[in-house]
Amino acid sequence: MTWIMERPNANCWDEPSEEKCYDFYNGNCEGYPGKPCVVDIMSTLREAENATGQMSKKEWNEWKDKAVKVSERRSKNKFNRSDRVSDKYHILFEKNRLWEGITWLGVPMWKLPNDAIIVQEIIYETKPEAVIETGTGHGGSALFYASVLRSFGNGRVLTVDIKNETSQYPNYNAVARIMSFIGSSTNPLIVKKIKDLSAGRVTMVILDSFHSKEHVLKELELYSDMVTVGNYLIVEDTHVNGNPVPWEYEEGPMEAVKEFLKKDDRFEIDKSREKLVMTFCPNGFLKKIKG
Repeated sequence: MTWIMERPNANCWDEPSEEKCYDFYNGNCEGYPGKPCVVDIMSTLREAENATGQMSKKEWNEWKDKAVKVSERRSKNKFNRSDRVSDKYHILFEKNRLWEGITWLGVPMWKLPNDAIIVQEIIYETKPEAVIETGTGHGGSALFYASVLRSFGNGRVLTVDIKNETSQYPNYNAVARIMSFIGSSTNPLIVKKIKDLSAGRVTMVILDSFHSKEHVLKELELYSDMVTVGNYLIVEDTHVNGNPVPWEYEEGPMEAVKEFLKKDDRFEIDKSREKLVMTFCPNGFLKKIKG
């Protein structure tokens, strides 16, 4: 099955600026990975002091010391995830499996609402013709992506899982834009079929199947070529193994991303996609910057 549509014009991506500098409560102000925005905290505090006239000398010294520490604390390793204000709730959210109760049009999507909104923004901005998803699950996330695609074009969702759990949900293909594949996401025949269907199309990829480091790394190697320049390769659930969610299965998606980026410089981590602070995909929004 194929589909026809004119490819949209390439999006223009703005350069990093102070306005795009996101402070994640941890003192690391990074607008774009490798291109940190440096905020003049000292000047900001002086302006606040002059404007209010209510800050005592002691308070000013305390804030000054804090400002200096924040200014100096720039992570040399982008994988050193610092604590965030949302971590306690994040761990509670995962421990109680609250994501299991999240649905889209009645179909379980098992996704953090924060991340769903960010993915929607990416789809709208980049206008993909193909959204490739590994790990269909019950199908709610594929239906969500398809619903967004329907609002502005005729893109398709190509989703793969080792088993079919979508048949029990009549709304699964309500927008008739989902192409499902049953089998392993690393099966050569399935990979080739998806690659052939997405060839020549604006494409983004979302990896959300088995979360071992080995499997995710294999998916990264197999699907990274399919992503078009300017679009995204999103690695889900990099929050496990202490990022901040405890995990008993040793290395996972975060470690796969780290190893992948050591040998593939076509992608960079887009920290701006973590603007809602709490995310299941820390360091997992990979933007393709070159072919």
